[in-house]
Order: sequence, then structure tokens, then C-alpha cells
Amino acid sequence: MNKRYVILLYIRLSVEDEDSRDGVKDESNSVTNQRDLLRRCVESCPEFRGCEIMELCDDGFSGTNMQRPGMQALLQKAKAKEIDCIIVKDFSRFGRDYITVSDYVDQIFPFLGIRFISVNDGYDSAKMQGKTSGVDIAFRNVIYGYYSKDISIKVKSGKRTKALRGDYLSPFAPIGYRKDRQNKNKLVVDEDSAEIVRRIFRLSGMGMSTLEITRLFNAEKVPTASKIKNRQGYHHKWWIGIQGTTLWDESMINRILRDERYLGSVVYGKSYRPQVGNYKSLKNKRSDWIVVECKHEPLVTEAEFQAAQDNLAIYAEKEFAPHSVHLFTDKIRCGHCGYAMSRRSKPTPQFFCDTKRRSSEFGCMKGHIKECELAGVLLSAIHAYIKNLMSEKALLVKAGNSDQVSKLRKQLAVYQSSLKGTAEQKAELYDAMAEEKISREQYLSQRERLSREQNDMERLVGRLQTELSELQSKLSAAKQGEPKLLEYLQADTLTRQMVVDFVDCIYVYNDKSIHIDWTFSDKGDE
Repeated sequence: MNKRYVILLYIRLSVEDEDSRDGVKDESNSVTNQRDLLRRCVESCPEFRGCEIMELCDDGFSGTNMQRPGMQALLQKAKAKEIDCIIVKDFSRFGRDYITVSDYVDQIFPFLGIRFISVNDGYDSAKMQGKTSGVDIAFRNVIYGYYSKDISIKVKSGKRTKALRGDYLSPFAPIGYRKDRQNKNKLVVDEDSAEIVRRIFRLSGMGMSTLEITRLFNAEKVPTASKIKNRQGYHHKWWIGIQGTTLWDESMINRILRDERYLGSVVYGKSYRPQVGNYKSLKNKRSDWIVVECKHEPLVTEAEFQAAQDNLAIYAEKEFAPHSVHLFTDKIRCGHCGYAMSRRSKPTPQFFCDTKRRSSEFGCMKGHIKECELAGVLLSAIHAYIKNLMSEKALLVKAGNSDQVSKLRKQLAVYQSSLKGTAEQKAELYDAMAEEKISREQYLSQRERLSREQNDMERLVGRLQTELSELQSKLSAAKQGEPKLLEYLQADTLTRQMVVDFVDCIYVYNDKSIHIDWTFSDKGDE
């Protein structure tokens, strides 16, 4: 093959599948069976011979949540053009939000030139010829969505029952504790980190502010909760900082000092998720919490806990307003420490790095950078980027208009006809041996020659089918994406949608220079 063709097999297993960890296992959805099904699909397709196969798996994640680690890795590889084809067992393995699934299958993946196959649904985007996935597939995804909501209600009811009897239900233990190896719903003291918690309470009881404790711990390089968890082999969505360095901040100290679990209590229901699959949560009222006392060994006494609360009394626990989205939300970081920059909206919107308040080791950007200045620079960069994209897309469309697709189809038809003829020759050869017109030795020799020719021809057919599929996908993406690119090219003001479409992250440095990580790593390909 002219180009390495990469196939990604995506597998998802969730609590909806009744995994063996909690009871009877739904064998049809097990990781093993999903993997076997997908690999059989690849092996049964001649055009996939010789392709590179990679696999991503999300174990224990709901299909309504697109923030799964494996899914995020899949999307990053798709954006970076590292994969050519995605294969799943069925649409529900990819996701249970029918709108999101349809967007990816009908728009985003075709735009990126990526083939999508759902085995049990009988869907292959290479055979759709520009059509969408259809009403039947959309209806099936709607059913998946309702199924997830029903399961969510049942799971919440079961968890509440466990919480009322004092079971610890959070996926990870707080710093200072670890889960009991014999009982995952019980906390035991983790001596490696318990002293850090005790010290935080002592320092607060002595009158130190959360900022003073933060600066002290960062200067002493005391490991943070996420650093300790990572060291113990637990990994989640914690930000690991630049070069693996993590910093304490006031919010971390504040959360520890207000956490009643350090008194030996189990606390459940402090927050809730308003929508199934929505990873963002809202705070519950104190009256809605479930608190069961004396369920594990406390790390501090009642007096030590109260002394910390008295010191925190001047810091009222705030009810934060809903997260507002601005032009550069989740897109701008300090180039020195790697942490997200803070935004000040008055007197004019501007960004600054808050890390320097907590630590001086990184040499973070001093002062601020105005949002309007950053927007002007980024708009010019996007215009230049689009011109490059348009130039390459124009060449691609021109290549398509020069009957390249027609030529490939004709070549493919010739090779497929030749392949059929070779199969017929092998059949005639067998008949000749059966009628004793040729010896067995002659039959075996000539059959081996025809088999070699047949294998060579199958490789050629596979290569041409891949080239044809790729060219058709790229031509379709070039034609579909052009109106939007032209609209952006004519824009004289940067919009949030332009930032989302083109920018992965912006890094700002001390001299106010910036580095842009584009959403698509290969310039001009998309």
C-alpha cells in the first residue's frame, strides 16, 4: 500500500452492561467479545489486509459521557490524522447521545476523511456515497439515549441505599486515606499522606491563611493529592503540570479543611449532575447530604476541625455562578508553568497567570495580556491558516475533477475481473486433474503459481479500494468545508466558534509572545 492505513478498534464497557465486578456479566458486551467481534470484522475484509490495527478501550464509563479517556484519545488521533478507519460493535458503544453520535458519523468524520464502521448496525460510511446514516440509525440512537436515562435512575437509587448504610462510594479516596483492599466501600488511613492532612489542620488552627499554607507547601515541594495518587498507581483527570510538577493552591487547602470525612464520617450527595452523561456537577444543599458518622478512623479531633473552621470563617464558602463561556475559554495557558491563565473582565478583559502568587519557581508571565490584542493576533493567524487550507483543497478538488476517481474505478474493475478469472482458472485446473488430463504434481505446481498471482491481485485490489475511498472522502470534505472557510476568511472579528474550530491551545510567554497549537496537527490536510 502506498500509505499506511490505520484502523482503530474502539471498545466501551460500562455499568450499564452489568460487569462482573458487581454481578452477572453481560457476555455479549464484554471487552473480550467486543474485541473478538471487531477483529473478525477486520480479518474478513480483504481490503484491510496488511493494515495497522490499534485499540482503545473505556472500561466503566457511560456512553452519554464523551469525556471518556479512550474517547478523548480517539478524537485526538482523528484530529491529528493518525487513523483512517474507526470500527465499533454498535453505535451505543461509541455513544448514547444520538445528536452527538449523528454529528460525528454524518459530519465530523466525513470531513476528516475517516471511515466509520458499526458492525452490528450494518453501517459502513464508505458505502453510504455521501448519504447520512439514516432515520433508522437515528431512531436507534434515540432509544439508546432513553435506555441510559432509565439505567441512571436505577443506579442512583442503588447508590443512595448504600450511602445510607455508610458505604464509601466515591471512585477515589481523599488524600490521607486509601480504600480497604478487602472492602472497597471502606476507608483506611494512608500513612504516606495522612501527616500532610494533619499538618494542614494544625497550621490552620495556628492562624495561617490558605494562601500562606499554599506558598509554604509549594516552597517545600510537598506532594499534592494528585501526585500521591499517581505515585500509588491511580490516574484520573488530574492536571500533572509542567514536567510532571503539580502545585498546591488555595482551593485544595480549603477543600481539605472543610472535609468532614477527616472526622471519620462518610459524606454522600454533596453535588449532583443535572443531566445524564454531563460530567459537570452542581452543589446540593446541606440538607440533601447523607452523612453517616464513625465509619472509619478520623485523622483530626473535633477540636482541631473546629479550630480550622473558625480560621476559615472569614472566607465564606461561595456559591459560584454558572461557568460563563468567553472567547478563549479552556484555550489559553501560561507558557512557563502550563496552567490555565485567569481572566479579569474589568476594566477591560485581560489574562494573567495566577501561579506566581503560589510559587516563584517557573518564572511565569508578569503583568497581563489584553483579550483584544490576543484576538487580533489570532484572527490574522487563522486567516493565514485558512489561505493555506484553501490552496491545498483547491488542488485536491482539481485533481478530483481530472477524472482521477473515474480512472481508479476503471483500474479497480480490471483487477477485480482479473481476480475472478484467476479463481476460474484454479477451478478448471482442479477439473483437469480430476479427469486425469494433468498429473497431481502439475496441478499443485500450477495451483501454487495461480495462488501467488491471486494474492498479488488481492493486494492491488485492496490498495485501489483504499485509495478510491480516501480520495472520495477528501473530495467530499473539501467541497463541504469550503463555504465555512470562506465565511471565516471574510470575517473581520474573531468569534468563539472560530477559536473552537481551529485552536487546541494558546500558550502565552513572559515577553507576550504566543504559541498556537492548532486543532489539526497537519497543516493544510484538513
